[in-house]
Amino acid sequence: MRITDTFRYRTVISNLNRSRERMNDLQEQLATGKRINRPSDDPEAMSNAMKLRSILESNFQFQNNIQDSITQLSVQEEALNQIYDVLIQVKELTLEGASDTITVRSSIAEQLQFTLDNLLEIANSKFNGKYIFGGTETLNKPFTLNENVLRFSLDDKIVEYRGNNGKINRKINEQTTIAVNVTGLEVFDQSAGGGVDIFQMIFDLKKFMIEDDTTAINGKIEDVSISIEQILKSFLKIGTRKQLVQFNDDRFITQNIEVRAALSNLEDTDFATTFVNFKAEENALNSALSAGARVIAPSLLDFLGVV
Repeated sequence: MRITDTFRYRTVISNLNRSRERMNDLQEQLATGKRINRPSDDPEAMSNAMKLRSILESNFQFQNNIQDSITQLSVQEEALNQIYDVLIQVKELTLEGASDTITVRSSIAEQLQFTLDNLLEIANSKFNGKYIFGGTETLNKPFTLNENVLRFSLDDKIVEYRGNNGKINRKINEQTTIAVNVTGLEVFDQSAGGGVDIFQMIFDLKKFMIEDDTTAINGKIEDVSISIEQILKSFLKIGTRKQLVQFNDDRFITQNIEVRAALSNLEDTDFATTFVNFKAEENALNSALSAGARVIAPSLLDFLGVV
């Protein structure tokens, strides 16, 4: 069978083009640092890479929720620490006022008023422009002093709660959603559930100090201890949730490292191997160009039509 010049020419050009394509692919891998630059490079690997990226995106959203949760819980944790310190001071003042050796309790009453004001300020703490103890009612001040009680000596709560019992929830993994807040009632007023109204307790203690009523003062000592336990329970809730959130954060950090390593194995260029392949392909292309030039070079016999 006779091989025509056209056939030889097309064969040489086809081989050269394929060699150039392979060189271009290797050059692109070296330039981008990626073994896969388009789905056609490795469809199966590209599909697996997309799944891994989806995992990273999902983890990123959970980690955003986690960081927000840690911030919210830390803010409340710090506020509860402050409340605990105030109540320890209240306990010391109460025990001092209950002592028979104290004859003037008016100064203790003044200190109790100071602790009441301080506690009210902590209860109305804000973070990023939102009240932390108002439940989901974060834009309005949750605790307000009942001026009518002071003005008219009414038998009513000294401090009114205007927040709610709503929980601010954050999803920290596929299965777990946690509340990142404790409400004002949980912390300050458990009078309906066996606890105490802390504001009312301090106000009553102040009144008993002014009245020099040692019997009533002694009757409040247990309530002060209960109020401290009440704060510790809220502190435990916050601490347990924070520990869970931090555990999930550590888990996602570890998982992200593993996923990125797997993604790198799928996508990233092996520079040593690719460079060797590139040089080999370059040499092959140069050889093919030399051979092709000889194959398709016309001769005098070709022009004369001699076979």
